[in-house]
Amino acid sequence: MPVDRLPNLPAGTHVFLDANVFIYAFAGHSKECHDLLRRCSTEEVFGITTLDVINEVTHRLMLAEAVAKGVITKGNASALKGKWRDVAKLSEYWTLAARIFALNILITASDEPLLHSAQTVRSSHGLLTNDSLILATMNECGIDYLATRDGDFDHVPQLTVFKPTDI
Repeated sequence: MPVDRLPNLPAGTHVFLDANVFIYAFAGHSKECHDLLRRCSTEEVFGITTLDVINEVTHRLMLAEAVAKGVITKGNASALKGKWRDVAKLSEYWTLAARIFALNILITASDEPLLHSAQTVRSSHGLLTNDSLILATMNECGIDYLATRDGDFDHVPQLTVFKPTDI
């Protein structure tokens, strides 16, 4: 349950990377998040994430690109419904999201037992679906450190949450 500043993440530790860390780093909103990804790429810390998180990053970057290009005025998926011609022209989001695969981080996939574990996590900690998958993955991998800006994890007793402070 401790919460600390992202720059205080000790070298040599294993840390789970939440979607917002990638978003803030790629969008240039957080030097601390960018520095964390650099630390992962050099194995100063060992970053772990999931395909589910990468999918969330891809989705959010697509929405941000659509807003930036004037395709939609608000960043939600329903605003893009039916605009398949415009969606097909978006590409910058994938260029950014694909950078994750070159960051020297471990990427895990979900399976049926993990989804069942995530339900147990939701019942125990009141987390939403994506967040419960993160905690279930962390439990499975034996990881206690989480890099995120999401306050929904702050009450989970077994975690130490590291948050960017430059946003």
